Amino acid sequence: MTIVPTIKLFETDAYVRELETTIVDQSDAGVCLEKTIFYAESGGQPGDVGELVLDSGESLLVADAQYIPGRLRIAHVLATPPDRSLIGAKVLARIDWERRYRLMRLHTSLHLLCSLVDAPVTGCAIYPDYARLDFDIESALDRQTLTDRLNALVRNDLPVEIECRSADVLSAEPSLVRTVQVALPQTGKQLRLVSIGEVDRQPCGGTHVRSTGEIGSLAVTNVEKKGRRNRRVKIALTALTERSTETAG
Repeated sequence: MTIVPTIKLFETDAYVRELETTIVDQSDAGVCLEKTIFYAESGGQPGDVGELVLDSGESLLVADAQYIPGRLRIAHVLATPPDRSLIGAKVLARIDWERRYRLMRLHTSLHLLCSLVDAPVTGCAIYPDYARLDFDIESALDRQTLTDRLNALVRNDLPVEIECRSADVLSAEPSLVRTVQVALPQTGKQLRLVSIGEVDRQPCGGTHVRSTGEIGSLAVTNVEKKGRRNRRVKIALTALTERSTETAG
């Protein structure tokens, strides 16, 4: 049987908050939708949470979103497993936008951090309250200097653009890959690239804000030595800008 992949709207528009769609499959892992706005856990960014509202008005809480092995479909993990088949049901999918938007702001911030540290990334994790990157670097990193430089990039309100290119681009520009031992984000046979002004460009499958001005102020909260050649840098959002307040509302 041919498996029809989930249409992932978050790849082309991360700002869609709700969507009318159809449940096309159901298993112990969760329910699969024809198309979805729920980001599935990948690349250090957690899966979205939210709800699926049936025509009857019943709300099914989504506790997580995970790729099914093979990554063709996304399982929407329900907080309470249904006691009946929902295949074919029409639903209104709605994400927890406040949580998603914080993750978007933090994810874009990590790309800015990448542009400031000239070293490979060996680990990444994003949470609603903070995010961190691990760098393969021996020299010390100054917390205040990184904080000041990050906020300068935010104030510059740099555009964040997404494009899909042939994977052959990596042969010409191997330095685009900053993170080691991570599967590259591909859409079909195309590589998904995220560019921030002229300061950063790298493959990424995550959700991002449209410009750095939406991030608001940031702080590097900790720089931790995890090994001789490992520095873990944690960042947190400290305030909203007027623009990010309008977008989050």
